[in-house]
Amino acid sequence: MKKIYLLLIAIFIFTSASYAVHFGTYKPEEEYGLIDGFKWNFFNREKGQPLVQLKSETPEEIERLEREKDKPKPQQDDVQLYKFMLDNIVVY
Repeated sequence: MKKIYLLLIAIFIFTSASYAVHFGTYKPEEEYGLIDGFKWNFFNREKGQPLVQLKSETPEEIERLEREKDKPKPQQDDVQLYKFMLDNIVVY
């Protein structure tokens, strides 16, 4: 009976962990998920650099965001927006 309980607990832990990883890396509207929004500096850390950084505060990411701001925005198609409106789809 103890083996069955241990097996059920192990299955529960593995399934809940897999949901947590999936939820943490899901990017529906934001740039980053919960897990991949951090930069971990375990092995390639320079002097004075923190062990964990927010991804949006790294110099590479700041440069990428500046390049994205400089790009022209694509023109929206009125016909496509009307189709979205008929299908009740919210466009961001």
